[in-house]
Amino acid sequence: MRSLRTLLLALSALAFATSFAHATLVWRPGEGWSDESGGEVSASSSRDQLELAHKLEAQGQRDQALKAYKGLLRRWPLSFFAPEAQYRVGKILEDQASFKEAFDAFQKMVTKYPSSDFFYQALNEQYRIANLYLAGEPQRIWKIPVGPSMDRTIEMYQRIIKNAPYGDYAPQCQFNIGLAKEKQRKYTDAVDAYQIVLDNYPTSSVAANAQYQIGYAWMRSSVSGDYDMGAAKKATDAFQDYLVRYPNSDKAVQAQENIKRLGQKQTQGAYDIAKFYENSHPPDPRAAFIYYNEVVREDPNSAQAQLAKKRIQELRPVVEALPGGLGPDGSGNPSVVAPQKVASSDSAAPARDANHDTVPVDDTTPATNAAPPDATAATLPTDPNAPVTSSSPGETAATTPTNPATNAPVATPPDKTPLPQ
Repeated sequence: MRSLRTLLLALSALAFATSFAHATLVWRPGEGWSDESGGEVSASSSRDQLELAHKLEAQGQRDQALKAYKGLLRRWPLSFFAPEAQYRVGKILEDQASFKEAFDAFQKMVTKYPSSDFFYQALNEQYRIANLYLAGEPQRIWKIPVGPSMDRTIEMYQRIIKNAPYGDYAPQCQFNIGLAKEKQRKYTDAVDAYQIVLDNYPTSSVAANAQYQIGYAWMRSSVSGDYDMGAAKKATDAFQDYLVRYPNSDKAVQAQENIKRLGQKQTQGAYDIAKFYENSHPPDPRAAFIYYNEVVREDPNSAQAQLAKKRIQELRPVVEALPGGLGPDGSGNPSVVAPQKVASSDSAAPARDANHDTVPVDDTTPATNAAPPDATAATLPTDPNAPVTSSSPGETAATTPTNPATNAPVATPPDKTPLPQ
């Protein structure tokens, strides 16, 4: 029995050694080991090799065509036809939905043959692939989708910018980095990305969108879980800057509406915080007094301001009796050294919501020891004019065409005008 087993093992080893001897295994950096025995499609010159690859591709034999293009690049890497072969490798991989590998193939084309006529076309395909990832194309591990990756998306846009920092795609790619950061809920980073658009490409067609999106990113931050008390103010300032710079923009009306909503949100938030401090155990009349004054400053004509003025008068003697009194500005804050005027109005109109209905005000907030309410806990209003993935540099579009191989959305390329190098 043992001798039979030994014989079988010997025969198996001999068969493996025989097959290994006939295999042509080649190691290449970035590609690993590949068996090139029997499957190589080759011709006698780089021109004939390219024509052979074209013929195979036209016949639908993409795998064989891919081998032919790669064979040309291995045998004639410096030939006149090498740039086209490298570009076609990327296109076949893209058509096969191997988007990361396709992006890397186009990057080889851009890096190795920057003076080629295919430089711009490769850059265009990289832009299309990056837009696919921004739209939600999942990253893949061993061809298994594992979910979208905004980090990879950002890396792709950064690579395109590095390839042509002053090209037509650079401003839009930088803008799209901001959109990707917003999808990650990294609003401060998104603002920084949009600011780079304004700093580096102030005359580009996406500069106005970048200024608007700075306000919108801060607006989203103001209702996020990691709320920054200054986010709503920063959003308002950004929208006001947008109106000053681009008063005739198609988003001017929306920016004005956003400013109005932000103001209402801040006023209601300050009023809610004042009620919290007044009804807490023990109550904090100074803090309540300060926030009631903030309500009046924010929007003196609001319904909340009318209630706040009444409570200010009622709390004034209580705060005056506390150590430090009303403070230098009369707001109840003893640390303030510069006096500030508190607005007042006795004939203010009640606040109204988006449907022009009177906003109800609850003046009977129950006592609580919980943390003070978030000043902007309301849901972010829908912004129909927020920029989306661009279909071409400098434009925005609600929808994008699809890739015929995967039915995934693909951004339409811009006109192929020469890029400044």
